[in-house]
Amino acid sequence: MYKNSEQIAILMSTYNGGKFIGEQLESLFQQSVQTFHLYIRDDGSTDDTLKIVFTFIDRFPHQITLVQDSATHCGPAKSFMALLENVDSEYYMFCDQDDVWFPTKIEHTFAQIKALEKEKLDDNNDSVPVLVATDLQVVDASLNLMDNSFNKDLKIDVFRKHPQLLCIRHVVTGCTAMFNKAAKKVSLPFSSLATMHDEWIALKVFFNKGIVYMMDEATISYRQHSGNEHGASQATTSKLKRCLSPKWRKQFFSAIKLLHKEFKLPYIKFIWYKILYSWTR
Repeated sequence: MYKNSEQIAILMSTYNGGKFIGEQLESLFQQSVQTFHLYIRDDGSTDDTLKIVFTFIDRFPHQITLVQDSATHCGPAKSFMALLENVDSEYYMFCDQDDVWFPTKIEHTFAQIKALEKEKLDDNNDSVPVLVATDLQVVDASLNLMDNSFNKDLKIDVFRKHPQLLCIRHVVTGCTAMFNKAAKKVSLPFSSLATMHDEWIALKVFFNKGIVYMMDEATISYRQHSGNEHGASQATTSKLKRCLSPKWRKQFFSAIKLLHKEFKLPYIKFIWYKILYSWTR
């Protein structure tokens, strides 16, 4: 277990990210606040990813830890959750290898999560699970702007009125999120039925009567390129095209199984949410 001496642990999973990771790391060390420690786990890269990481470790030896284990090719979800399980901190952020963070991303997100915690202390003065996520700007591989607000595609306005949207739609984008230790506690262990780490944590916070809060401020350039493991394209694809794709059907049945087994959500309620909120604006 790695004990973080700073308030915030940034968790980065890498895999063959040499083309863009330098820009991402530079953006972290240009943040307006530097009260964080960066933990990096590589998932078996064969390019120059680790070489670039070590150049930053040489520059910032007291702010970066390379987390090493024997597992490789776990995939992003399991790799991020392995980091979460092995780092002890008050607050956590996930960081992809190919984006660029705006200079005030940490500062503004941290201010919001602290304000929510202050409002929602429980009867024992303990913090409830809190997850805060922000909007993001979608950019191409060269950082040219493609979309000013990804929140519109994620139907965040619908989520604010109907938080049950979390059950049928990927609302939280992990690379924009910050969450507290109470949220980590309810999110472990990681279910074998879960497909993505950010979706799982959001659901666990929601079903444990915590707070999932979405900020309107964009704090990140969310880079879309041919090597993305996941990206913005699915959210912007037409509903009809998504519903006809084998990938959508697989995701549908994975989600319904996860929600029924882990959260006791009746199948009929899931179908009702799917019908109701998929078309709500």
